[in-house]
Amino acid sequence: MLAIKWITKIRAKISAKIFFITLALLLVFTVLIYAMLLWFLPNFYYDYKKQKLDDGAELVVKASKTGSLQDVEAAMDDFAAANNISPFLLNSMNQIVYIPYVEVQSGLMTTSITASVPVATTDASDSSTSIEKSMTIDNVPYTLRYFINIQPLTDISSVLLLFAPYFLIFVVVLSFISAYFFSKRTVKPLLRMNNVANKMARLDFSEELPVKSTDEIGQLSHHLNDMARELEGTLIDLQKVNVRLEAEIAKERAQEETRKQFITAVSHELKSPIASVMGQLEAMIHRIGPYSDRDTYLKRSYETMEQMSALVQDMLEISRVDSADFETSKTTFNLSSFITDCIQQEKWHPEAAHRQIQNNIAPDVFIHANQKLVEKAFTNVIHNAFQYSQNVDTIEISLKSSQQGWYFSIYNDSPTIPDEELSKLFDAFYRLEKSGNKTTGGSGIGLFITATFLEKSKLCYRIDNKEHGVQFSIWQDESIKTTL
Repeated sequence: MLAIKWITKIRAKISAKIFFITLALLLVFTVLIYAMLLWFLPNFYYDYKKQKLDDGAELVVKASKTGSLQDVEAAMDDFAAANNISPFLLNSMNQIVYIPYVEVQSGLMTTSITASVPVATTDASDSSTSIEKSMTIDNVPYTLRYFINIQPLTDISSVLLLFAPYFLIFVVVLSFISAYFFSKRTVKPLLRMNNVANKMARLDFSEELPVKSTDEIGQLSHHLNDMARELEGTLIDLQKVNVRLEAEIAKERAQEETRKQFITAVSHELKSPIASVMGQLEAMIHRIGPYSDRDTYLKRSYETMEQMSALVQDMLEISRVDSADFETSKTTFNLSSFITDCIQQEKWHPEAAHRQIQNNIAPDVFIHANQKLVEKAFTNVIHNAFQYSQNVDTIEISLKSSQQGWYFSIYNDSPTIPDEELSKLFDAFYRLEKSGNKTTGGSGIGLFITATFLEKSKLCYRIDNKEHGVQFSIWQDESIKTTL
């Protein structure tokens, strides 16, 4: 985030800054170069010209050592043509013997020319400098003389000074253009970083910066891309955690609401039998009317207390479902054997002697879960099937296994349940029988306990109306289980 703030802060200033810095540097460098030309070019040119003439004169001297007078004259012609000068060849009497491209006749203009030719001198007031080279041609001494004219060198400085304004205008225009394109090229990746950084600030990580260099800008682009990927991954993780947290909060709220409703329902369920027992006991104490028969009403009071005890026991079992040792108390047990034993116990009840039982239970179906909770749930389901069937009604029980899991169903002949009531059967203390008679309608907590235990054990269940009765199904499908 520091990189984002930094790029955003310099966005409005960086282009103008780079432009003026680049322009200033170009102007300074140009002025320095021009000053160097004014200061060093004349002397450099003079040294260069002198060295070039010396090299040409040395070639003439070299020709005198190995050749004749004609060879020397040819070398002087080349020397004069290459350097645009007029060298002189003088004899020992200081008379001109040869001038390139000029015919010299014996005795003509000798005195005047000789007088006009100064001996090798260098005077600051003169406009030229005389250079002499001694040589021997066929054992005869000669002198090579030529002049270096310094007047053109001072002209160079004058011309440079006269050209300075035009040169300055050209340099300023060129500097403006160069500074503009250089600053634009430099600022362009920074502006793109700024746009990407602004998107990152809005949690938009869709754009990635191109990394085209290994300099500071390239490294900054690379780091911004890494930061964007890290932030995006962190944001996704936070969103997942937030979704889970919201789900857990919603679940906690639902559980809290269910707990409140359960406590309210329990209070209501306990209030009536407690009031009933207290009324019976008080009437027996004062021997009011029929309550003077204590033996009869003591038995009724005891039966009521038994129902209350069973209800309290059911509530304790529900409270233990959320205990910390629930996961550690899981075991692997034989579900087939338990269902078979449970059916046998129900068949021994006198009222179930004439039920038509159809068993289709696969052997050795094992399940890994909290054995006590699962057995309680299956016991409630099987008991309800026997309880809500009559005489010779049919009860069909099936347990099948497959590679994905197992499937249990129990069907009994009974009146169908209204569709609008099916979803309410698993609510606490909900009864189809509205009279409140515990003998015919039960406490209304059995299916609530069954649903709670099955959900805690991650088992699927449903209840359906069939053509002549009701079917309750429980199954364990691995593909479904992994999505829970």
